[in-house]
Amino acid sequence: MKNVIVALSLALSLMPVAALADDQGPPGAPTDAQRQAMYQTFQTFHQKEEQLQRQFRAQVLGTLSPVHRSAVANVIGQLAISSNPNEQTAAAQIDALLSAGERQQIVNAHNAFRTQSKALHEQFKAAMKSEMPDHPMGPMGSHGGMMPMNHPQMQPDAGRIVLHVLGHSGEGESMHHMWGGPPPPPRR
Repeated sequence: MKNVIVALSLALSLMPVAALADDQGPPGAPTDAQRQAMYQTFQTFHQKEEQLQRQFRAQVLGTLSPVHRSAVANVIGQLAISSNPNEQTAAAQIDALLSAGERQQIVNAHNAFRTQSKALHEQFKAAMKSEMPDHPMGPMGSHGGMMPMNHPQMQPDAGRIVLHVLGHSGEGESMHHMWGGPPPPPRR
């Protein structure tokens, strides 16, 4: 999912610089109205993605027993203060302390989250394409060789999922923030 957000942010940031100018840019450059619509679309879909992430985090937390929640917090805390942090070891420790039922519920919640997120991103791409059908890069460009979410290597175990979801602050995990936020609103 992070890769998709990066791809979306990167694709939007790679629009021709001339498109940000007040004058008419080269053919295919977005108009002010298109930029405004794209900005609002990005904001709307970003809010929906954040809501999905909050729901998924709540599901993961709700799955953990109080004892396991404390144990996971301890593993994540030790990882945070370690002079030589090893996320693979931490994920394995978390996976080992979870019950079989917890592991299955977490993996199921993760799969449902990925399905919902993928559908949301497809809606986003369709909306962007409808707002700029003639853009030379296409509605979103390519993913630049990133591994698709359904690739077998992208099927993490419950320990990795828990570490990823709970081991990072909410906003710091969003690639939207790493790239500096949504595209700027159009000039007036």
